[in-house]
Amino acid sequence: MSASSTPPGHATLRRVADVCGDEADVLALSVARFVAAGYMTCDVACWDAAFDGAEQLLGPAEGPRFVAGVVGIVRALKAERAEDWSFMPASCCRLTGHECALVALIGRGRRRAWDDVADGAAALAARPAAPRLEAAVRAAAETIDMAATRLAGIRAPARPAAAVLH
Repeated sequence: MSASSTPPGHATLRRVADVCGDEADVLALSVARFVAAGYMTCDVACWDAAFDGAEQLLGPAEGPRFVAGVVGIVRALKAERAEDWSFMPASCCRLTGHECALVALIGRGRRRAWDDVADGAAALAARPAAPRLEAAVRAAAETIDMAATRLAGIRAPARPAAAVLH
């Protein structure tokens, strides 16, 4: 699909490859999307999909720990954000502005930039402070970093430009 035939609105959404710094960021985004979809639909299959994907990539011990960390982040966001939070389907190559902010927040946590985490959590929660979200990012940062080390050698095969759907 060429840029001129891009559906309206898609051109303004950023791509996963442009926002996520590594495979652990991509997995965290995917898990967050599955968890958010589970909350929206009240269907445990969404959460099962998050666990299945993480276990396939990280194994039966690390996968559930990774999902638990991201679930903590999404639960905190859900608890502290009064407004809606927009997200795309798990397999979509585009991100909403909220998802971009979430990936950036996780990145700050992974860099141990705790003051920036506090500011980013408050901004994402749209309130003066978001201590629960801040704490969840702190708690998940090490697990996400450990996954990054494990996933460093995993890369999806390159696809020709014509194969890109979005």
